[in-house]
Amino acid sequence: MNRILPTLLLTLTAAQAAPPPTLNVATGSPTGTYSAMFKNIGQVCTQSAYLRERGTSGSLENIDLLLNNEVSLAFVQSDVLKARQQIDKDPRVENIRTLLPLHHEELHLFARPPTVKKNILGKATVTGVQSFADLKGKRVGAWGGSLITARVVSAMTGVPYQIVSLKDQPSAFAALQAGQVDAVLAVVGQPATWVKALGGVQLVAVPSNEKLSAIYAPAKLFYPNLSAQSVPTIAVQSVLATRDFKTPDKKKLLLDYQKCAMQKLVNLQEDEGMHPKWQDVTFKSWPWPQYK
Repeated sequence: MNRILPTLLLTLTAAQAAPPPTLNVATGSPTGTYSAMFKNIGQVCTQSAYLRERGTSGSLENIDLLLNNEVSLAFVQSDVLKARQQIDKDPRVENIRTLLPLHHEELHLFARPPTVKKNILGKATVTGVQSFADLKGKRVGAWGGSLITARVVSAMTGVPYQIVSLKDQPSAFAALQAGQVDAVLAVVGQPATWVKALGGVQLVAVPSNEKLSAIYAPAKLFYPNLSAQSVPTIAVQSVLATRDFKTPDKKKLLLDYQKCAMQKLVNLQEDEGMHPKWQDVTFKSWPWPQYK
């Protein structure tokens, strides 16, 4: 009897000291804002040791992975969530919660520089996409969550264009240079590393309107390599989403991670090497129900 008791106590102690579960987090490309911000939180929060990054093509894949129980957390554009709820009528979205409300991601609209042709009388004709209205009837390439943004923005602005689904950023710009699409629409938090490396394209302004303001906020793009001046556009808030988990150990890990990130916001904003988009984060605006 006396021998059994110490063994039982050791077993109970080991069970109580069991480490939290390892959870998968859907981010995006290795050079993207989502991946950078996930790594930044890992630098200030020890709970990140139990979170494993899963690279993806972006918000569209991320929401599917989360809904299909292949990951426990996912970085997602809030307009992708709303489209899944209001347009696709997917009932599973009701179980999604915001663990952390994050930065706004700007809509980047790229096109090739316009071409100027003169007739025999010297009259110049400019062709190409110079304004958002010029997209009417044109082909717009996008990938990931940007496909949803392209669809929503077309409907809200009344500018009909053909959305061409492409695999990723390199595929999109290869299609643009080959003339297979007339423009490329990408939603990404600036300054995006890959945008700073672009050449041979121009940024096209995206105007806001009353309908768009229900989901998107006015913003400006600053890329000296593409434009000497700022370019007006719109932006959508992103979130780190999870499901409404009830398991005690998983819930504790998620809430501890949430609490740490919110308490360390100043570090995330001011420590050298952190992504500049942290300066856009307040943790005060929740575009989707909060995980509690």
